[in-house]
Amino acid sequence: MVAEHANLHEIPYDHDGRSDALAAVYYTDQNVMKAEVHDLLYNTWQFVCHISDVDQEGTYFAFSLHGQEYFLVRGHDGTLRGFHNVCPHRGHRLVDGSGQKSRIVCPYHAWTFDLDGSLRGARGIDRRSAVQKHKLLPIRVDTVLGFVFVSANLDIAPLAEYAPGMAAQMLRACPDLPNYVVNRDGAEFGHTYMCAANWKVMLDNYLECYHCQMAHPDFNDMMAIGDSTFALFPNYTYQHAPTKMKAETAAFPLDLEHDVLVGEFWWMFPNITFGQFPGTQNFYVSRFDPLEPGLTSRYTVSLHPKEPTDPGAPERDRLRSVWTTTVVSQEDKALCENVQRGMSQRAFQNGWYVTAPEDHGVSEHAMRHFHDLYRTWADRALGPVAR
Repeated sequence: MVAEHANLHEIPYDHDGRSDALAAVYYTDQNVMKAEVHDLLYNTWQFVCHISDVDQEGTYFAFSLHGQEYFLVRGHDGTLRGFHNVCPHRGHRLVDGSGQKSRIVCPYHAWTFDLDGSLRGARGIDRRSAVQKHKLLPIRVDTVLGFVFVSANLDIAPLAEYAPGMAAQMLRACPDLPNYVVNRDGAEFGHTYMCAANWKVMLDNYLECYHCQMAHPDFNDMMAIGDSTFALFPNYTYQHAPTKMKAETAAFPLDLEHDVLVGEFWWMFPNITFGQFPGTQNFYVSRFDPLEPGLTSRYTVSLHPKEPTDPGAPERDRLRSVWTTTVVSQEDKALCENVQRGMSQRAFQNGWYVTAPEDHGVSEHAMRHFHDLYRTWADRALGPVAR
């Protein structure tokens, strides 16, 4: 039950909240998406990689987020830092991919930077007067249970304040998570998944299980959907979803002794999800990136124990992976793409929330929480696009 996992940060269920969902224009308008990319996503926490990718002195990891390029690097002092991946001299990219360096050297004119971003040397200029002026532009870096996040907003609150209590909930659900390693073999995880739908359509779908009984028959056979519960917190939600506690399901087999028998899922505003799916021991994080108003990429990294929990675990993990990629993901993809088509129809202006406080398997109040947070941002950044 949610009560067992709640804490002082939980937001009470609002029986009298608004019933009209976000207007369709927020899912289809190019200018709305541009504002989301340049303001909302640029200024919030974004998942990048696992801490094991940058755990040694000098290791670096270059990446792109919503059209902007950055890199992480582990300094000589052990501190993990992040920078815009652009040389202040002429704008050349500084590093590609990942690897290990003792210093950062621009491939264009050999401007050289220490791993803390300070200018170490540049031919033809006085280093002493140029150090502060030409240092690399930093970004914020933070971690939660081994997952590395960044933000271009240097004033953003630390993750522990941004999503208070979330890490503790995750540890209660998965006590050994800090010792998990990246699952680099899982077919359904560690890759980019494309969907011809707005990123908010995909998260709306993630934040309710009202559709599960109708749209996911195999999942419905495995899960006790009527016993699911949602809890709302500042900048995130938490879902507790028990299985029916049976070994043979229409989805994939469960080992009732060794496997995860309760699904536990988190969403963090605006576009991050975490979860522990039923089946072999696992934990994942996903980032939903808008490419166009009607096109989204979902990047996911999954973790699992260093060693299988039992001899049958690898085969059960394979069966779950096959089911996830070929069944439930395809079901959700079809649903979201169909909804996106509906968003463009003149007959559809906005949807409506079903908010059933006594039946969380039906209620869409977690989705409404997402929309409330989004509206707060949109009212500031966009003004009255639609009410």
